[in-house]
Amino acid sequence: TVSVLNWGHARPPPYFTRKRQIDMRGFMCLAAAAVLACAAAAAAPQWDVVVYGSSPAGVAAATAAGRLGLKVAVYEPLPMIGGMGVAGFLALHDGKMNAVTGLAYNFTLLNGAAYGKPGTPVQQPESFVGNATFYKMLGDAGVAHVKLGCRVVAAATAHDEAAGASKIVSMTTSCAEEGAVTAAVFIDASYDGDLMVAAGDIPYTAGRESIAQYNEPLAGARVPGWSGVSGPQDIDALDASGAIIKYVQNVSTLAAPGEADDALMAFEHRMCVAGKGNMVPWPKPRGYNREDFALIQRCVDKNYMGVMSGMPPSRIVDNGASGKVKYTKCCGISACAADQPHLNAGWATASWEGREEITEKHTYYELGAYYYLANDPAVPAAVRELFSSYGLCADEFEAFGHVPPQLYVRISNRMVSDYVMTQINMAAPRNKADSIAVSDWSLDEHMTGKYAVPQADGSYRVTLEGNFWPPVNPDGSNWYDFPYKAMVPKRGVGANLLVPVAFSASAVAYSSTRIESFFMATGSACGVAAVQLATGAARTVQDVNVTAVQDVLWNTFGQQLHGPPDGPLPRPPVQVPQYYNVTGAGAAAWNGQYMLDGTYEGRPRYTAVADAAHQIYQEARRGEWRLAVHGTALAYTAGAAGDRPPADGWAVPPGGAGAAPPPRLTAGPAAPTTLI
Repeated sequence: TVSVLNWGHARPPPYFTRKRQIDMRGFMCLAAAAVLACAAAAAAPQWDVVVYGSSPAGVAAATAAGRLGLKVAVYEPLPMIGGMGVAGFLALHDGKMNAVTGLAYNFTLLNGAAYGKPGTPVQQPESFVGNATFYKMLGDAGVAHVKLGCRVVAAATAHDEAAGASKIVSMTTSCAEEGAVTAAVFIDASYDGDLMVAAGDIPYTAGRESIAQYNEPLAGARVPGWSGVSGPQDIDALDASGAIIKYVQNVSTLAAPGEADDALMAFEHRMCVAGKGNMVPWPKPRGYNREDFALIQRCVDKNYMGVMSGMPPSRIVDNGASGKVKYTKCCGISACAADQPHLNAGWATASWEGREEITEKHTYYELGAYYYLANDPAVPAAVRELFSSYGLCADEFEAFGHVPPQLYVRISNRMVSDYVMTQINMAAPRNKADSIAVSDWSLDEHMTGKYAVPQADGSYRVTLEGNFWPPVNPDGSNWYDFPYKAMVPKRGVGANLLVPVAFSASAVAYSSTRIESFFMATGSACGVAAVQLATGAARTVQDVNVTAVQDVLWNTFGQQLHGPPDGPLPRPPVQVPQYYNVTGAGAAAWNGQYMLDGTYEGRPRYTAVADAAHQIYQEARRGEWRLAVHGTALAYTAGAAGDRPPADGWAVPPGGAGAAPPPRLTAGPAAPTTLI
């Protein structure tokens, strides 16, 4: 069947599947897609793995699969890779360093190396450095097919009789030249789970569940109030005519306490902010109307300096690597914070064009508020001067008007599988046998509502709703193991789909799991699991041997699998030679100098200067170093563990392309960067 992504509809039931009825207007388009899908099903897939969405999870999934020898393609709907790992300096900043392991740790080291500080982990690099690091990770893993601006528009599925389950046969994107993209395994690493949705038969949900659904005390709509809220609590919510001012909602639209609704915690752009010398003055957004910012002015009138979460906002922490002073706009829990709830209403089910409109609403609010504070004569001169002394970073996101193209989508569609992580089971038990990653972040729900709440004196006050941030565990800690089974669909559907971002979790649980460093861990696990599907070792994602996945994650990528997060960490960075000289081989074509050019399965890889097809690399799963043309010709092998190929002990394998005598390897000087 061909399922077209149904952009735009009324809110679904608590969990649901979605297939669009074919109408006559779309019949010809879908008929053509069906023909392509049938043809695709009959042929061998183009790719071992297709990753949709280049979030940190997507980059990690593609990198892990590529380093394990799979043929991988990445499709990203936006014009930039990296998701919130790049957009607005979020990177891996949210997440304690002792919980950053595996490929996430590799990312921090590569950032340090890019700044000329090898061995220094940098969790929060400048966006263009983080972007380049992600490309390097993909390139070193042999992932070259990275397509930007390609959003999913349809997915074709078929029933696999042997597996007793449906699977995705192909994905069609807005990049028509790509046609129907086929793969043995699909990984949906998008923030919205759009490929999962397009499949049409995979249950998912959006919004907040009721307390009753999973017995979660923090679930559902909340009573508006002031717990944890900063700033003035007596802001008038009405204008002179008695109408509710802009950016405040009517409380009658809020569901009853503890009941389900379709509300999402606030989104925002994590804009890069800088002072004079590296700033672009706050631009006036298109359609600007100063009257729209009455709420901002009312906070200023209360002498509240935390308006728009303060200026300057949080400083970027890069271990001094960049030598620059930059800040990132973030968050806030006040009546006039940088977070503005309700702007994202309808996001999860909106059309692509609808999501662009929602994104523009966020941009208008953010830039408009800053422009107002820096320029409007109603704002006191001292406040105008403060906000005028900062602006957008001049050296960031230049192609996008200095605003990151990725909106910070904190929560959207989420899969509903046979296992759902909830506020209850995430902490009990904390350790899980099929864990593939460790998270260490509190429950962290940002504002979900900002309402005009009636008071006893007949007035209406701006009051916040939805925010909470208690610890995950009764002992005040926040760590817990994350199970593989939360990333696979219900048995019987999605047999070849892995979901490392929009995974199976309640809204309450997702408020903790939604951290980018953690997404790199879940993405890595999906990339490793994909090997079993691509090679036929497992027929469905539900049947993957999780123990084997855990073994590769720990031994090849150094990813921690079980908490607490202050337990064993990945092995330290290893400095390796810049090159090896190969001499004495009976097959003379294999002699010569081999230069370090990246990694394969977590070990250094060297390529011959004279013939780029000739390489030295390790098959970690076999514990074997090789002189070979990867996947084509095996000349010499040597059984050895560790990070360096041995000098001696090489031999011609049965049927090998080499000849006696075996070669000897001589190491050159140490490389200026480190590898893990």
